[in-house]
Amino acid sequence: MKSVLLLSLCLFTPLGFAAPSAIPLNDVRITAGPFLHAQQTDLHYIMSMDPERLLAPYRKDAGIATTAKNYPNWEDTGLDGHIGGHYLSALALMYAATGDKAVLARLNYMVAELEKCQQAHGNGYLGGVPNSRKLLQQIEQGKIEADLFTLNQAWVPWYNVHKVFSGLRDAHLYTNNPTAKKCWCILPIGCCI
Repeated sequence: MKSVLLLSLCLFTPLGFAAPSAIPLNDVRITAGPFLHAQQTDLHYIMSMDPERLLAPYRKDAGIATTAKNYPNWEDTGLDGHIGGHYLSALALMYAATGDKAVLARLNYMVAELEKCQQAHGNGYLGGVPNSRKLLQQIEQGKIEADLFTLNQAWVPWYNVHKVFSGLRDAHLYTNNPTAKKCWCILPIGCCI
């Protein structure tokens, strides 16, 4: 009886009709007021970020030369690359909300460069986790040393990789980027978004 009641509460509004689906983000535009100001402030901020610095952890981990330095703090102390994933999500959502072609161009550039990093790894892996080759070899060999925030002395590597996959998923969902839709693998066993 409880499960029927819970299902009813989840599926129906108080009037007994199925809940309407969400309105797609790209079908709505903010035209004035404090929300437009906030959106434009966010747009200015994300476009001020340097894509080369955001890509640096991925390039370094893939063995691709780069002169760009990682952003400081978490991006150069073991959680390298996770902000790049957040950034892809931010670009995808901003493009859907504004239709700004410069945002789409930045997103497409980021995805294309990430694909190059994935190809350089040669095994389907994509991530900015420092020393990922060593980490993945240890896992493949069954050498697992884990605690709350580390795996084989790497700081939350699955969180890091998850951020990239979430960004790629958003890039596909909100911009239909075909490269982001491709199969992206964490390990040679493969997984797709």
